[in-house]
Amino acid sequence: MKKKNGGKKLNVLLTIKKIGINGEGIGYYKKKITFVKGALPDEVIVCEIVEETPKYIIGKLVKVKEPSPHRVEIKKEFSESGAYGLAHVSYEKQLEYKRNILLDAFDKYYRIPKPDKLVLKTLASPTTEHYRNKNQFPLAVRNGRVIAGLYKEGTNELVEINEDIALHENGNKITALAKKCLGKYKVAISTNKKNYGVKYIATRTSFYNGDVQLTFVANTDKIKNLDKVVNEIKRERIVKSIILNVTNDNDHLVMGSENITLYGADYIVEKIGDIKYELSAKSFFQLNPLATKKLYDKVVEFANLKETDVVLDAFCGVGTIGQYVSSKCKEVYGVDIVSDAIKDANDNVKLNNLTNCTYVAGDANKIVPRWKKKGINFDVAIVDPPRVGLGHLAKNLLNVDAKKIVYVSCNPSTLARDLKVLTRKYKIRRIQPVDMFPGTAAVEAVVELTRK
Repeated sequence: MKKKNGGKKLNVLLTIKKIGINGEGIGYYKKKITFVKGALPDEVIVCEIVEETPKYIIGKLVKVKEPSPHRVEIKKEFSESGAYGLAHVSYEKQLEYKRNILLDAFDKYYRIPKPDKLVLKTLASPTTEHYRNKNQFPLAVRNGRVIAGLYKEGTNELVEINEDIALHENGNKITALAKKCLGKYKVAISTNKKNYGVKYIATRTSFYNGDVQLTFVANTDKIKNLDKVVNEIKRERIVKSIILNVTNDNDHLVMGSENITLYGADYIVEKIGDIKYELSAKSFFQLNPLATKKLYDKVVEFANLKETDVVLDAFCGVGTIGQYVSSKCKEVYGVDIVSDAIKDANDNVKLNNLTNCTYVAGDANKIVPRWKKKGINFDVAIVDPPRVGLGHLAKNLLNVDAKKIVYVSCNPSTLARDLKVLTRKYKIRRIQPVDMFPGTAAVEAVVELTRK
């Protein structure tokens, strides 16, 4: 049973031993594991105990008495928002911590043999600032001004962010202009289900050519004076697309299913290596295009494709990985449950004049066995699942019987669980951590598995 600390404040001295899977510091108070956000290994800190259960304690950092030599200063809004869990750590140490986060997940969920040898050093992002191509900022009105930012961790309080150090400069520029115009023309802002208006500003910037797509997310398609906002913003040369996305307040997703193009095209173009991708407002795409190339190059290396190979691309999204590797194999078969993503994937096939890629919308657990019945035998399976992992597909991949699996993961915990299943038939050759999100505790990994 969870126990809040009543009205009494209990401050304790704590030595931090290691980094947690979410970037929090871990120490032990009276032999009980204690999590403290913002604390670093080898630091001696004072923390307030704010929650205690029979198994763990959550502490709030009060003071750092003996700081780590790897601690760096960060802007207040980034520490308050909770989105940048390792922004207070030097970048070299961040890379080390991310490898440790991966190792800890294996230690907890699946103890692989000789993890120190299998898990390589983390590949660094080519840039540690302005690396994100997309943001989704919630809006509010404060002192008569329209503000945008991120919510303070665990609250509904919006922390205003005027320049996101992680976001592409063009995204920051257009976000600032959009806020200014929304305020200038007194456009309605919605902060709850009781009122109608614009809820979020989203921007996506192409690292290929600098083009920006601006999306207003609103809970109605009837917004007074939004046309005036559009007329002013479209004067900016870098803005190629302005979209109104209509969301349903009853859903938990930020964006709804309806997109209305207010200006320009309904997509912008990104390019990774030699492959171009048309990205609509709702398209899933890796958020750090420069690091994405490093990630995809590692997939190519681990897959080690031959010209005669047939490749399965499960959770293919808009066809990013499959099309990136398509020049090195005979055929690529991609499947994704999101039909809009498959439409984008097929559009990208035409954009790149590819003739060896087939994409189908549906559940991979049903589509892949259907392909196998048709006599399609996969030599290599590439999987890039969402944070929840492979689910039932982990077991079904064993029946696909590919010679090799390359697993791209964004969640160390579900990766470890899935590998526990896959290693019934496959052997882990190597695991490459990749940093796609500097300043955060997130770590991607590429795993090479070969059939035993």
